[in-house]
Amino acid sequence: MDDGDTSGPGVPRSAEWSVALGVAGLACAVVPVVGDWVAAPLALASIGLGSFAIHVAERDARPGTARGLVGAMTGVVTLGVVLFSLAASIGHG
Repeated sequence: MDDGDTSGPGVPRSAEWSVALGVAGLACAVVPVVGDWVAAPLALASIGLGSFAIHVAERDARPGTARGLVGAMTGVVTLGVVLFSLAASIGHG
């Protein structure tokens, strides 16, 4: 019975979590005020996990470098949106 298992190791789970947290952070970033406080830790976790996934994928010759990069970059974009939102709210007041 073939259950889809390949012979080599798969994508690191940290890459998948990085993408998921980055997307969740982007979704939270559009919520005013409270979303910034939720999105910033999600963005930092996404950056950290994406960087770790890239390291693991390159070290062990596993697939997942691109997915880790996407997760880390999504975290960077989320952090940029949060910082822009905070700067706009401080400058407005």
